Amino acid sequence: MATETIAPGSASAEAVEPSTAPTADESPGIGHRIERFNHTGAVQKFIVPPGVTKIDARCWGGGGKDRRGGGGGFAAGDIAVQPGETLLVVVDMGGGVGGGGMSGLYSQRLGQPLLIAGGGGEGWNHVAGGAGGGTHGSDGTAETKDRNWTAAKGASGTIGGDGAVHRDVKAFGGPGGSTGENGNPGFPLRYAGEVPIPGMGGGGGGGDAAGGGGWAGGGGGLAIGTRFLCGGAGGSSFVEGPGVTNGRTLAGAGTQAGGKGDPFYQTGIGDAKGRGQVVLQWTDLTLTVTQGGPPDEPVTQGGDKAAYPGVRVASTAALGPLTVTVTLPPDRHLLWGTQAQADYQLTVQHPDKTQVPYPGVLSGDGGSLTFTDVHLRLPGTTIMWVAVSADHDSPIGSAHLTFDVSGKTSPSTRIVVNPAFTVSPSGDPVILQRGGGEKYPGVKVGNNGARNVPLQTISAVLPQAGLRFGGPHGPDHQLTVMVNGTNRVYMGTISADGSTLTFTDVDLAVGAEKTVMFVCVSATEDALTGPTNVAFTVGNQASPSNMMTVT
Repeated sequence: MATETIAPGSASAEAVEPSTAPTADESPGIGHRIERFNHTGAVQKFIVPPGVTKIDARCWGGGGKDRRGGGGGFAAGDIAVQPGETLLVVVDMGGGVGGGGMSGLYSQRLGQPLLIAGGGGEGWNHVAGGAGGGTHGSDGTAETKDRNWTAAKGASGTIGGDGAVHRDVKAFGGPGGSTGENGNPGFPLRYAGEVPIPGMGGGGGGGDAAGGGGWAGGGGGLAIGTRFLCGGAGGSSFVEGPGVTNGRTLAGAGTQAGGKGDPFYQTGIGDAKGRGQVVLQWTDLTLTVTQGGPPDEPVTQGGDKAAYPGVRVASTAALGPLTVTVTLPPDRHLLWGTQAQADYQLTVQHPDKTQVPYPGVLSGDGGSLTFTDVHLRLPGTTIMWVAVSADHDSPIGSAHLTFDVSGKTSPSTRIVVNPAFTVSPSGDPVILQRGGGEKYPGVKVGNNGARNVPLQTISAVLPQAGLRFGGPHGPDHQLTVMVNGTNRVYMGTISADGSTLTFTDVDLAVGAEKTVMFVCVSATEDALTGPTNVAFTVGNQASPSNMMTVT
């Protein structure tokens, strides 16, 4: 068994995955897993495996540490869990020294106990300790030669049991701790039980014969020579934690543990002088999550059209409601829904083709959506998807979302991001004479479906010496943007070598039917002859201008 121990009251150690190998006395079916936790003296951890939403738990409290010690109680139930969460496992802890300890489970996620099996009280000489509960621990048995005494009391629900008292001698066993309290040491002072996790049960009372730990602790016993002998009392059990169903508890009987008829009981567990145990069982369902859903559809930077990336979920077994988390890839600047309308919905298409929407909860950083109580109607295959689009600065190319379905993850179908606009040469080829007049090479901009496009930076680069911006009568550092026949003029900044003009904050008006732009260029007397063009860069898109031939 691979488990990890941490100090009582601590939950800071790193968790480890449990071993799933069955022990020799078990014959699990397909997908069945079992983990036994034995006493280590420290709190242990169990990490819920991927895809698992229910754990069957069985807990035996420790027996009193004497041949006449009381048997430990038994508590069991089905626990609703989330894949990846940590359950803290307590085995035979919290009894007074010599008393049987409680065994049970504590939810680190919820900060509450789930199940507790009470421990039995310690025996003394020939008097017996009380057995662990049930909802009530048994009283310690007593032998006395006078009437000035009270036997140790078993815990009752959340209330710790009183310790044994002898009035003449003014000695008493320590009372057991109520829920959330340590046991009391009694007088003469004897070590009492401490709660293993804050808020989890009550410690057993101290005394000559200590009480058992539990949901509440049993009172401690007392010995006054041969005049009065009393064993410690038993602790109570608890099966009503959050998410627990089918809760059941059985008290110990005398020196024998409760729950001996359970098929996973092992000989000696919880009996007098025996340690407690916790057994967890679960089924690894054949749940698979793969890429699948509506066909891959491209989206445009800043566009109104959404894509619907998704996954395909299949199982050969029925599943209860699951939790689904969908996460955007980092640094891809994708949006839930579109710029015009956010969409935080998961659509689930069941095997019969019916579709059900589920509203999601957006994370604080906006990067993920979580959907709870998602019904997949399996066995079979279910498809699910969300709506996303690309922001203006989303990188061009393909990306995926990540779907987590009850702890099992898969990338979604592909999301292809296209540029908001395209740039291509504009106009017919022109002749550029050496020493001659100006020409106006340019490009045209086409909208790919963007709702709007931010102002852009544009550069125009001359490809060779002998070309210049402007003409024989002087330089021209303007960019002319023609939108549906109307001109807009932008002044540029020329580079030190005169080869590049840069224009900032240019409105492309890509929603227009036609947008073209051009600069003024001429050739000097010593320009090289032959074909050439001006290289335009518009945002992150590049294109040559229409062809020019220098003659």
